[in-house]
Amino acid sequence: MQDYFSTISGTTLFKGFEENEVQLALNCLQGMIREFAKKEIIFRAEEVLDEAGIILQGQVLLCKENISGMRSIFSELGQGEIMGETALGLAREHSGYEAVAGADCKILFIKINKIVRPGRATCHLRGRIIENMLALLLENNRSIYQKLNLVSHKSLRDRILHYLSLQAKRNNAAEFEIPFSRSDLADYLTVDRSALSRELQRMAKDGLIRFSKNRFELLDAENQLRISDF
Repeated sequence: MQDYFSTISGTTLFKGFEENEVQLALNCLQGMIREFAKKEIIFRAEEVLDEAGIILQGQVLLCKENISGMRSIFSELGQGEIMGETALGLAREHSGYEAVAGADCKILFIKINKIVRPGRATCHLRGRIIENMLALLLENNRSIYQKLNLVSHKSLRDRILHYLSLQAKRNNAAEFEIPFSRSDLADYLTVDRSALSRELQRMAKDGLIRFSKNRFELLDAENQLRISDF
């Protein structure tokens, strides 16, 4: 646990906490680290969540399936981000989505109910944790709006450019690696993989991008500004 203290204390959930307070909060929340191999399912859509997870290492993909069984990735989470925020709700409902390890990962799970419904033993840090939870929900809403803005583009080229522009901004560089395989990128953009591959080739031929596997470069500087901020 100590090896990941800087990552844990840097999350929104523990913002403003001293080292001893983080340790006390983790004791209250029954923090436990678990490891998952790439492509391993972390939790399924039909599961009721009673804990949230802080990603200490690796990548987690949040996925949904439509009625025809087609998978769509609606969020990609990395180190320091938190998954399973539906555990914050008061009602015991199914998560409605699936979490899959996009790479080998280590996740710190915490029992949110120990704060939301503390019972007799109440952690004196409860108020500050709940305040940080609200900030966390606002951050997650921002990510949802960004994804909605992405899929609102009707043309495949515009979706690709929008996504690559976001990645360029995140990396503060025109050349970067994306966290997806080609198949996962198609699922994230909610498009057919073959169509995606064809369009990427056309975009490279048109001088918009250069790419090799999951490494991309935006060649048109103007495209780096095609980002809608929320």
